[in-house]
Amino acid sequence: MNPKSLFILLSICGINLRAIAQTCRHLNLSKAYDYMIVSERYPLSDSVFYGANMSLQIFRKNKPHVWQSIRYKASVLYEDAFKNCNATRSYITGYRKNAEVPDYDFGDLVIADLNFDKLEDIAIKYDSGGSSGPLYYFYFQDKSGHFYLSKYLTDHVGSFPAYINLKEKTIATQIHANVRYESKKTFRYNSKTKRWKLIRWQMVN
Repeated sequence: MNPKSLFILLSICGINLRAIAQTCRHLNLSKAYDYMIVSERYPLSDSVFYGANMSLQIFRKNKPHVWQSIRYKASVLYEDAFKNCNATRSYITGYRKNAEVPDYDFGDLVIADLNFDKLEDIAIKYDSGGSSGPLYYFYFQDKSGHFYLSKYLTDHVGSFPAYINLKEKTIATQIHANVRYESKKTFRYNSKTKRWKLIRWQMVN
């Protein structure tokens, strides 16, 4: 088959010839799981940004088979998103817990207990955002060890929380608002009703 015919065939099959594929395996973010991110980034038309087909594969420690797979499309990513395998953070193992947070970006993948049930949860980037930093999909772990999307945190919080208060069962985001102030939102989780509530919204400098 000549190169031109091969190009046409791959295009018909929907294979993006400009896509950049990368696989990162993370063994130090959890005591119970290993995580593997498979990303296929592709440049968006007439833009400096990228889209991506994403797969987060979750393995039980020391088990060869995938325990759960989460697939999604990342909408708008900067060129460096999902390019550095070290751009992760874990509040479970402490890996890069205190690493610098540039431009409100906590990393491509963050592992933490976000609903205060002593089980690890997942935050994974789907949009690099603007001056207020990236947006994340949030997944909570259930008692069976599987992860499910938290619609409230994904839809109403979005940013990864800069503050996690175990005693008060609150999380708080603090992101850019304008040239002078940052916007700080505090959310409280009710473990009995399993509901979140925005309890405070303030401008801080």
